[in-house]
Amino acid sequence: MTYFVQEVLIGMKSNFRDFQYSVLVNASKEGDDFTPFRLTVLKYTILVALFSIPFVAVLRNLFLGQVEIAVFSAVAELLIFVAYIFFKLRNYAFARAFAITGVFTILVGILVQDVHYNYMWFALFPAVSFILFPSYVVLRASIIFGILIAFIELALHSYPFWLKFYYVQEVLIFYCFMVLGGYLYSKILEEHELVLQKLATKDMLTGAYNRWKFLEDFEREFERARRYNYPVSLIMFDIDHFKKVNDTYGHDAGDRVLKKIAKIVKDNIRKVDMFVRWGGEEFIIFLPNTDKKGAKVLAEKIRKKIEDTVFDEVGKVTVSFGVAELEKNDTIDDLLKRVDEGLYRAKRSGRNRVEVV
Repeated sequence: MTYFVQEVLIGMKSNFRDFQYSVLVNASKEGDDFTPFRLTVLKYTILVALFSIPFVAVLRNLFLGQVEIAVFSAVAELLIFVAYIFFKLRNYAFARAFAITGVFTILVGILVQDVHYNYMWFALFPAVSFILFPSYVVLRASIIFGILIAFIELALHSYPFWLKFYYVQEVLIFYCFMVLGGYLYSKILEEHELVLQKLATKDMLTGAYNRWKFLEDFEREFERARRYNYPVSLIMFDIDHFKKVNDTYGHDAGDRVLKKIAKIVKDNIRKVDMFVRWGGEEFIIFLPNTDKKGAKVLAEKIRKKIEDTVFDEVGKVTVSFGVAELEKNDTIDDLLKRVDEGLYRAKRSGRNRVEVV
């Protein structure tokens, strides 16, 4: 009963801090969909547009008497320049938004000018957008732009309706094929990227993050905890006598034990927590916005659930836990060493227990 009350009180106490943490995390994830390839394309799209628009789009169209396109292109040049500034400031989300708005502005100018041989430039919008943005965003934007094409063509231009309808039909057929092709290609790339990311960051047996992904993310979370002054804790645990399990029942049975324990852990942690396979039968749970008291409660909860579980072929399995909280002058290595010391104490004190350092 005391354990239950303690768990509830700690959970209530941390609710507001969890909300604060989630806001900070979401705010810091701006630009998370920027792969190195996407950033490279964005950079050179901005640079090429910045230096080509004044000559190809502004001066050339003024010379040809296409004033509307020239004016819209001048506005686009200003937007591209703003995109360049944001890119230099590493605010890639704003850089991307201003860059694609610049491209969109030129295309609207072409629509307003009503020079049909320029309509081939409409291919720019899906071609650039599907590289710079996630596919679902571009698909929605492309539908809106297609409706805009039809509206301007039918509502603003003065030639006979049958001719306007013919132009709209031809343009939209071409445009739809460009959008469909770009969407399918983009989806295939995104799916392959997800598979590669999973292979690079996850342990395939347990579904836990691997050691390298943890160290990469932990450094960022470590700095965020320092900046915003919220608690961070680690739980490190190890399956007791796991070598004996493998030797007695075989490695397949040992793998099934690992998978079942991993499922128990994942079912009892929050979405913001990070479950990591540190190596072999050793695991880490990273707990942002959690002090060592809260971490101990979670460790005890998981320990008890594992202790009460009957594993096929093997029977009962126990686990030892070490718990440590980030302290004022800690480095990442200091925290890892302390939580490892906690695990060592739990092993030395008889196993199947939680030790807080």
